[in-house]
Amino acid sequence: MTFFRYTSGLLLCVALSLTLSVKSAVAQFPPSPQSAAFTGAWCAQGDPSKHASISDNGGFPTLTNENGDTSPGQYQGQTGIVAPGWQFVTGTLSRDGSQINWSNGTFWARCNSGGGGGGHRLNLTGTWYAQGDRSQSCSIHQRGSNLQLSNQSGDNANGQMNGKRTLTTKWNGTTIGGTVSNNGNRINWDNGTYWTRFRVYGSQNN
Repeated sequence: MTFFRYTSGLLLCVALSLTLSVKSAVAQFPPSPQSAAFTGAWCAQGDPSKHASISDNGGFPTLTNENGDTSPGQYQGQTGIVAPGWQFVTGTLSRDGSQINWSNGTFWARCNSGGGGGGHRLNLTGTWYAQGDRSQSCSIHQRGSNLQLSNQSGDNANGQMNGKRTLTTKWNGTTIGGTVSNNGNRINWDNGTYWTRFRVYGSQNN
């Protein structure tokens, strides 16, 4: 019994110190321009029906695979990313930024690349900022027309694209509609607030 308690305590200490060292290591590297190359929507094995995504909240990326499983991520240099939650699988970004090749032999390709003709779906996946304030980060994960949103207070909501540039969301039982600007970088909510994002993959500048 005593041995079990001691072992459990030791494991807990090791886990805590590992977590703290990972966080402090990441904290030393603020989000760099190349991190934007990873964020957004991806398609596992290049299959448009297998949606995956990467979002970034201040240098702490979150990866979501085609099954909806998530893992924290860590950037490695300019073109690498590691997913500790998925047995530390490592991804390498292709030169043109259109594909991530994973060390387990799989790959993710940009969902919007190579799509020939027909209604190009607006993609809202990524980090957004309430009222355009970089200290108030929000996020959207989009799978098809379904949305999962998180606001600057950490509240979560589900939503749906119900038009080319319109969406409906439900926050704690309250329905709030949104309209996306023509450039895709701003959502005007019908409660008088708005969210903006500073970079859409494929656009210039930060």
